[in-house]
Formats: sequence, structure tokens, C-alpha cells
Amino acid sequence: MKKKFLVLSLAFMLVFSVTLAGCSGNGKGDSASNDDPIADGTLSVAVDDTYLPMEFRDDQNNLVGFDVDLAKAIGEDLGVKVDFTTVAWDGIFNGLNAKQYDAIISSTSITPERQEGFNQTNPYVSNGIVIVSRKDATPVKTFEELAGKTVGVQLDTTADNGAQKLKEQTGTNVEIKQYDGMLDAFAALEGKQINNVMTDVGVAMYYVAQKPELFEVTSEVLTNEPIAVTVRKGEDAFTEKLNETLKKLQENGTMTEISMKWFGEDMTNNINSEIKVIE
Repeated sequence: MKKKFLVLSLAFMLVFSVTLAGCSGNGKGDSASNDDPIADGTLSVAVDDTYLPMEFRDDQNNLVGFDVDLAKAIGEDLGVKVDFTTVAWDGIFNGLNAKQYDAIISSTSITPERQEGFNQTNPYVSNGIVIVSRKDATPVKTFEELAGKTVGVQLDTTADNGAQKLKEQTGTNVEIKQYDGMLDAFAALEGKQINNVMTDVGVAMYYVAQKPELFEVTSEVLTNEPIAVTVRKGEDAFTEKLNETLKKLQENGTMTEISMKWFGEDMTNNINSEIKVIE
């Protein structure tokens, strides 16, 4: 009886261990590995679905936007299924490290700080921070001209971090209002609850195009932070595979087509890769 009990116990422990292994990592089981996260045939992508026109929900609650189209094109080139996970921006990087998904394709700017903690691909969209004003107000051209005003930013974005640093560096008396998403920030600007918005140039251009009678970009581009795909630190082979696909999509015109669809101009070629952030 003792021998039989021992055999049954060992069998149970083996089954339990296999079950735990299948539930670990990024939820993909054993078919994906650190060396090749898409070995199981699925590219799991995280997006913050409140960042128009990069990723957002349309009137039918479908996930749409530049990055959504790009992720699908990447998946098609790699021959894998693309699975989207919507995540609030302030938790998106922690989720990547926890292996809840394979990559962030969600308007992620390249910064020295992010490059220290993650692998980032070559850039696929030009980007920088700008100030947006209402057309019925005095246009704000520099950060210092925000003195006495309230500027809206999205929480934990480079615009948020840049605004905080510039406020400290310049001593400008500006109130920085943080929002969970740019939809809320631009709604507040439209409702005159805030005076200005700081955000990525592509996002600003989209909102201006939607309501040209109301909004305008009034500053120069304050930084140069092109956008890249972000994956976990050390996944070099996966990063290179993504770089090869991005290059192919640039050369065959796919990126230009997606950019024209969402921006009305091509922001995917001749990208200035010299990073300039607010430090």
C-alpha cells in the first residue's frame, strides 16, 4: 500500500508540475520561449486604446488606428496571428515584463530611459512633443508662455514627463493637469477647462484635422522621439526579426499607405533617429 501510495503521489506531483509550467510565463504555455516569443504562432500585442489616431475604439467598439494596422501587417509578414490586449498606459510596461504579452505597439517613443530597460526596434514613425492651443485664445509658442495657464497631458507619457521637467527647469508657473487618456485632455481643452495640451505631434495633427476650427498646433516640435516597437530586454533575436519586418513594410509601401490613411501624410520615411528628449 505504501509503494502504491508513493507511486500515485509521484504521478500527481508530475501532473501538477506540468500544469504549473503551462500556466507560467506569458500565458502561451510551452510553445513560446524567451528566444522566440512567437514560436506558438501568435504575436500578442499590448495597446492603450485611448490614443487617437494610433489606437482607439470606433463607433462600433472595434479596435482601430495606425498601430493596429501596423501590428496586423507585421503579423501577416511574420506568418502569425495577432492577438491584441488593451492596457492602461501607466501599467503597460509592467505587463510586458510580466510576460502578459510579447510586444508593445502603442505609440511608444524611443527614449534613453526606455532603451535601458527594454529592447526597442528601429523607429517606424517620426514623433515629437508639441503644444496645442485653442484658436480663440492667444497661441502658446513656447513652454514659458504657459505661465499662469493649465496644460493637459496624458499620465506617464513623455509629454507628461517633459512638462514636469520643463516646469522645474524654467520655473514656469504652469498647472499640469494629468489625464488617463488624450480623449479626456482634448475634451477638457474644447470645454475650456484647461488652456492647452502637450502631446505627440501625430496625435495633435489628428485632433486638429478633426476640428480645425477649434484647435491648432502653435509650438515648434520640442523634442525628437520617434516611435518604435518595444519588447523585453535581452530578446535580441526577436527584436532583429521585427526590424527586418519593419524594413520590409517600409520598402514595399505598406507603412506609407497606413500613414496616409491616418495622418494624411507620410511620417514613416526619412525618420530622424537622433533622440532629443527633455532631460
